[in-house]
Amino acid sequence: MSQPFTNIVPEVDFHGANGNVILGGDSIAADRYSEARLAPVAEKYILDGVEKNAVDMIWNFSEDERWPSVLPSVFPRLLVNGSQGIGVSIANSWACHNLQETCNLLIEYIKTGKVDNDNYLPDWPCGATIVNKSDLPQINVTGKGKIVTEAKYEIVGKEIRFTEFPFQVYIEPLIEEIKDAIEKDKVHNVVNVYNKSDKKQVLLTVTCSSAAKTKLTLEELFAATSLRSQFNVNQVAIVGKTPKLLTLHDVCDIYVRHNILCIKREHKFDLDKTLDRIEILDGLVKALGNIDDIIKTIKDSDSAAKAKENLLSCGFSERQADAILAMKLSRLAHLETEAVLKELQEKRELAAKLEKVVSSEKEQKKILIKKLRSLAKEFGTPRRSVVVQKNIAKPQKLTKKAEPQDVVVTYTANGYIKCTPASQYRPASDNIAEIRTTTDGYIQIYNTSKVYRLKVDGIKRCLAADKGTPIGVILGTGLTHVNAVIGCGENRDVVAVSKSGRIKRFNTSLFDGTTQSLKGQDFFPKNDVVAIVPFENKAMTITTNSDKSLTVDMCQLNSSGKFSTGRVGAKMDVTDFVTNVFVSNKESKILSSLGAKVK
Repeated sequence: MSQPFTNIVPEVDFHGANGNVILGGDSIAADRYSEARLAPVAEKYILDGVEKNAVDMIWNFSEDERWPSVLPSVFPRLLVNGSQGIGVSIANSWACHNLQETCNLLIEYIKTGKVDNDNYLPDWPCGATIVNKSDLPQINVTGKGKIVTEAKYEIVGKEIRFTEFPFQVYIEPLIEEIKDAIEKDKVHNVVNVYNKSDKKQVLLTVTCSSAAKTKLTLEELFAATSLRSQFNVNQVAIVGKTPKLLTLHDVCDIYVRHNILCIKREHKFDLDKTLDRIEILDGLVKALGNIDDIIKTIKDSDSAAKAKENLLSCGFSERQADAILAMKLSRLAHLETEAVLKELQEKRELAAKLEKVVSSEKEQKKILIKKLRSLAKEFGTPRRSVVVQKNIAKPQKLTKKAEPQDVVVTYTANGYIKCTPASQYRPASDNIAEIRTTTDGYIQIYNTSKVYRLKVDGIKRCLAADKGTPIGVILGTGLTHVNAVIGCGENRDVVAVSKSGRIKRFNTSLFDGTTQSLKGQDFFPKNDVVAIVPFENKAMTITTNSDKSLTVDMCQLNSSGKFSTGRVGAKMDVTDFVTNVFVSNKESKILSSLGAKVK
């Protein structure tokens, strides 16, 4: 009721963190940090008349105070600000409407008894574009239907700039939606998404790749995210004590009948007070005309009670007698008498006017129309949402086989892997292994004894700043350590060195057909591979836990088969094991031949 991005006219004036269109309506401060009071529209057009018996008063839950059973609201809040609620038989969803248009609608209904179902259209406080105009009249006729809303956008080069969003759609959750759509391959050719909002404007920018068809990407975004949202209308309200589905005509009829009754009761309250005052003034005028007799009667009385009794016997009412006895001697002055006579005349004229309103529904309707015009003039705002008719077609589905995208697969030392569009990729660290491939390609993942084959399309598509996904999550294993990540089809020789000093040279093409599974496929007999290095015409140095080392010529290594267990590369003591392997220049001094003892 207080958020300007969810209410056309907020009814509560809120001080404190009240949510926003960036984080959403739930980002509200705790009660102890907030203050709230009724907004001017509520004070003037919702509560006005409560003090004049415009509605019935009932006891509160503790029966120590009486509250109004309903509010004498001239402000048509259900139509203007809408409502959403859940419950058995009372689930409801009301759309928002422009205040000025709503007041005009009600005024026309008061005059003619008819409503314009075709032209009374929703209006969201957040703006945006309603794109199913042809469906909207049905909502007014039946009380049910859908409202399809799209974000307002502007295309500038390869950027799509969104400035207004559908009702209850917020930027930060929306960014996560877009990233998820990219990951699930529902949106293509998006390089990055930026929240560029500031105090002056709300702005979400989507940057497309140079090869992208921007309008096609836009339609994919609409189809896959809340940038296009559907609001389902269900106009259920409590009428009396019964939930009912209401048409627009029903709502207008209930509103008008309620407010006419409130106006009648309010003027009846004023009329009763005016008649009471007239009665007192009549008594005062009569008393002032016979003041000598009145004074004598009071003076001859033994007490105030006896004086009142004597006045009652002279034809005065009880209320008149009390007023005479309470009258000050100053009222006997000539000017004071004239003032009483003047007030009496004014009250009689007022009573005549009030009686006319109470007895005439036509006059009551005139007052209601006047109030509606005043409400619209004081709090009305221009329409915020544009309403159009748009044929929404499913976006053309892109197939990766037809249009594979260039990507870079990166693997970090802490076990995270991700896929980044090649056009967006920028090396960020020397400790990151990268493979340039396409979305329809595969990669090989080697750990201490097994190799896994993974489709690139199965790796989370990430933006530049994203962390990626743990490799074990993708494979469905507890795998955390990876010795190498190699692209399938590279047809390259590598050398694997085990903890026990065995060496195996093999071509990666041997495992191009390995399927992605929990088991993977063995490429080394024991679970003790320390490192996998590329085969080159260079020297390879093996180091152990006891700071011993052995450098060998890689040219001495023969290529092995798929199921080969390798050969002894270094003989070590029982307590020794390989800790590291690195490749040096060919000119490095060869310390030993294969199979020699490490020194």
